[in-house]
Amino acid sequence: MAQHPLLALEDTANPDPEEYLQAALRWHFSPETGSRLWLDLARRLDFDPVRDIRGYADLGRFPDIAEHLRDRPVEDLVPAGLVDEPVPAVFETGGTTGSPKRLIYTDRWVRRALEWKTAELRAAGFPEGEPWLVAMPSGPHAYGHTSRLQARALGSVLHTVDLDPRWVKKETAAGRRPDAYLTHLVDQLGHVIRTQRIAALTTTPPILTELLLHDALVDRLRASLRYLALAGAHLDDDTYDLIAGTLPDTVIQNIYGSTMVLTTARLRTPTAPPPAALYDGYPPFVVFAVVDPDTHRPVPYGQRGQVRMTHVSSGLFIPNNLERDSAIRAPAPEGGVGDALNSPQPLAAFDGEPVIQGVY
Repeated sequence: MAQHPLLALEDTANPDPEEYLQAALRWHFSPETGSRLWLDLARRLDFDPVRDIRGYADLGRFPDIAEHLRDRPVEDLVPAGLVDEPVPAVFETGGTTGSPKRLIYTDRWVRRALEWKTAELRAAGFPEGEPWLVAMPSGPHAYGHTSRLQARALGSVLHTVDLDPRWVKKETAAGRRPDAYLTHLVDQLGHVIRTQRIAALTTTPPILTELLLHDALVDRLRASLRYLALAGAHLDDDTYDLIAGTLPDTVIQNIYGSTMVLTTARLRTPTAPPPAALYDGYPPFVVFAVVDPDTHRPVPYGQRGQVRMTHVSSGLFIPNNLERDSAIRAPAPEGGVGDALNSPQPLAAFDGEPVIQGVY
């Protein structure tokens, strides 16, 4: 049986975006290859996805399917065309904007994303083969799984401290400060840092800020830390300056991404500080747009709007996901698709509910 055009294109290095999108639409809206979720939703659309969607700019015609990802059975999310592929993994969002959403991660997607991220970490100066400490969500979250694969690809021993973002958000929403949980996390990080030489560290800005209050731990990190990635929460300019001044010999990356598109963004300049950092997608698989929150039309370049993300692969079709963040719209690289993002930051509210960050 001949390979479906979408799978063939996914196996190429740089598929043509429009050809890829058309193959993906045929895949997701065919009874032989599509998921029950999208085949159900297609019957409610007032347009024909295969005939009427001609490019990425048209994807805004689709509904935001986030609510369906909270409670539909996982079996409804898996495309029928993947029946001969390894069973996909299921990971969940952090629950910042309500009940967690479930996403499908296929082996072929994880392999591709791992290749991108390994190359980018090397370009940023990640100390390959050196010990790496990660304090990020694991359990139902993708970060715990992918960081282990990443460490193996880079030849690094991985030390981990688990983070439960949902508990912190629950406490914060109830008006209770997360001080006790922060102390709990820093105690665990401190044990690793005191007993192991750590050359790379990935955590969130609030956790690192708390860690830097402990002089003995800072001294240990100054002696060995060569790479620091901050992710999962907003990093403001003042906090960045504080961290850079405290750890002057450490490469710092401010990571931005979303579980809803199964990856973090590509930093155009690997070590750019927050005000100058530009975040690109991975066309044709992951594409960003910056839109007016009321009209959902693109804002002018240089203006702030709401971030809209798109993920297109054989395992998942998220055409029109409005994020909990705003960003300044910037041009994509020459010949690229969609927008680049500058200065992303959380919205105060999303869908009428306050956006709660906590430590993640």
